[in-house]
Amino acid sequence: MVHLSDQQDVLEVRESVRNLIRDPVTKTLLANSQLTTSQLETLLADSLSTSGELKKSQKRMYRPSKARISRGAYNRTLIQAQNNVIRSIYTILLLGYLELFDSASLQPFLELSDTVHTYVQEAKKTAEHENPAVEHLTARLLEFVSALAKRESFKDTF
Repeated sequence: MVHLSDQQDVLEVRESVRNLIRDPVTKTLLANSQLTTSQLETLLADSLSTSGELKKSQKRMYRPSKARISRGAYNRTLIQAQNNVIRSIYTILLLGYLELFDSASLQPFLELSDTVHTYVQEAKKTAEHENPAVEHLTARLLEFVSALAKRESFKDTF
């Protein structure tokens, strides 16, 4: 049985996940990631549900999607998302190990990470996603993603 305060918690977490998914930087990063929207929603719902007593089967209620999903579907989606994240990390490690993607190639992404952090701080101050700082960051993200897609960030070993 879900209590009134639990229902409020569910609504708050759902709204938090919705806001994160709607964020223009999240949209840009998600569109170029190995995760689907459902997988990201599930990861976020799983991480934002903070109650230690909350069963994993109940965390599925935190997903903002309109369609109800079964416990099995939620768990499969969560496992797929976690596996995609792990594979992405291993891919970066493998490329570094084989010297196809060196630390100098990572430097622009580390700088971009700092920029994203600054964006998050600015976004907390203002609810508007249409401000010039957000537009600039989104454009910068697209530049970096495009450069990666053109393989400009890979080390030329031949």
